Amino acid sequence: MFFPAEPPADARSIDWPHGRLTLHRLGAMLAPVVFTAPGQPDFSPMQIAPWHAEPIGAAQVGLMRGLRGDWPCVPFGRTDRPADLPAGWSARPPHDGWGHGYSAHHDWDWLATDDPHTLALTIALPAADPIARLTRTVRAQPDAAVVDLSLCIEARVPCTLPVALHPTLRLDAGRVALDLPAHGPGLSYPVPAEPGRSRLAPDQRFDRLDAVPTTDGPPADLTRFPQPQDSEDLLQLMALGGPVTARYLDCGWALELDWDRALLPDLMLWVSHRGRLYPPWNGRHLALGVEPVCGVFDLGRVAAPPSDHPLSARTGLTLTPGQPLVVRSRFSARPLSAAECQP
Repeated sequence: MFFPAEPPADARSIDWPHGRLTLHRLGAMLAPVVFTAPGQPDFSPMQIAPWHAEPIGAAQVGLMRGLRGDWPCVPFGRTDRPADLPAGWSARPPHDGWGHGYSAHHDWDWLATDDPHTLALTIALPAADPIARLTRTVRAQPDAAVVDLSLCIEARVPCTLPVALHPTLRLDAGRVALDLPAHGPGLSYPVPAEPGRSRLAPDQRFDRLDAVPTTDGPPADLTRFPQPQDSEDLLQLMALGGPVTARYLDCGWALELDWDRALLPDLMLWVSHRGRLYPPWNGRHLALGVEPVCGVFDLGRVAAPPSDHPLSARTGLTLTPGQPLVVRSRFSARPLSAAECQP
């Protein structure tokens, strides 16, 4: 796993007894995060795009240049509208052209902290943006393999926007089992997420993540990776009842993701399983986005579902000037027992 001895000039690191993390100015992206424990191999669960050290990576713009780990998305979602959405979906014009928000594509500014276990970044958004400022704080708990994060959103004007966090986990480290709490209905993306490369049957409702309808045969079990077939797919699980755990069976570690589910009630999954064949992806990106969200997939900026759709009320977070909203999340790592290493 690529982990430089020193962070690049546009990043800062925290070393603590249970690991090391690096936070980047670009997009306030967090990765790598390496957890340590006596008698255990180091554990680095966050994905870093395979082109990060290649010339093709340096030629990318914004988010794609630094794609890695976890970053905030305000507002969340794409700015291009699929042409073949089902009947009843209405169009919305995005207020800008920055996919996942302006802040995901630009450098943030460092804030001073008096805690050696804390890093903080802030970004002022353009005057035309409904959001005035975002501030992200990352703190490693000194006595545990735990990283706490907070995102403070300050609105410029009253608005309701889809918001998400974007933890993206690597799938190139052997077998991974995804353990989920009880959840509401699962929903597949209304169109193929990547035409010709998506396996899931579009616009379907399902009850179990280990039995998701496909277009080419038996249901897919999306609780176990790697998958038997390569694909690029998006789906959303509603009303999660607790944290999500990824057990890295061949690494001997588990990573738990927890967050403020009162604000971000759902979980969007981005299964990027060597599904994109064009540059810079080139059929080699193996990652799982595990994305807490209040929104309609990644479509809330460009489209609205019909009123009878399960996600019709997921319009986003309501933001008010002078009333900053703080979204909190946490990564916790622990070694697995021998029994937990079984699939």
